[in-house]
Amino acid sequence: MTLRALLLGLLATTCSSFVLIACSSSDDSKNGASAGSTASGGSKSSGGSAASGGSTASGGSTASGGSGSCTLDLTCKPVAPNTGDPYADCVTRVNQFRACDCKAPLAQDTDGQACADQQAAYDAMKNSAHAGFGASICKPDFFAQNECPAWGSQQDTIDGCAQQMFDEGPGPTDPCNGDCYSMHGHFINMTGNYTKVTCGFAQDSSGKWWTVQNYR
Repeated sequence: MTLRALLLGLLATTCSSFVLIACSSSDDSKNGASAGSTASGGSKSSGGSAASGGSTASGGSTASGGSGSCTLDLTCKPVAPNTGDPYADCVTRVNQFRACDCKAPLAQDTDGQACADQQAAYDAMKNSAHAGFGASICKPDFFAQNECPAWGSQQDTIDGCAQQMFDEGPGPTDPCNGDCYSMHGHFINMTGNYTKVTCGFAQDSSGKWWTVQNYR
């Protein structure tokens, strides 16, 4: 736990220094990854979809395949939902990509909704991805988090940011730890062996939107 906590602290420092494309972090019981396009407060990366930084992920799975007639499609580009309910649309979006990886859909975690919003607002205020997640500022506890920091609109986080996360694809090794997780952490979290997901939204002082996806 001490080593994981140290890695998390080092990553939080790294994620406050550069223009954010994506960054990842984890500890023994939960892991987090964030993806952005024009955000400030993250780790520098090229290509727009790869995570940088991070440590061993716990929970989740990079296994592909599935049962029944599902056809694995790791290059899928589903049309993002836009019903006017960003919370439901965010969950639907996650499940679109899980279906592409032949994974079962996740239920919307309504019990975690208030905490997810609080985490997003805290991160926006701190201008630091996963700040609330790492500090465990609210309950319930989540096992993994993806984050879209400082995007132009709520819909952008549901559409483009989620696509970036899935486009990282599974890691080349199993388990995908260290540098592997830092490059593929968003995909690992999104397609992991969880049962629930909840999304939280907050707008920062410049009008940008921060979105977290919490898994448990």
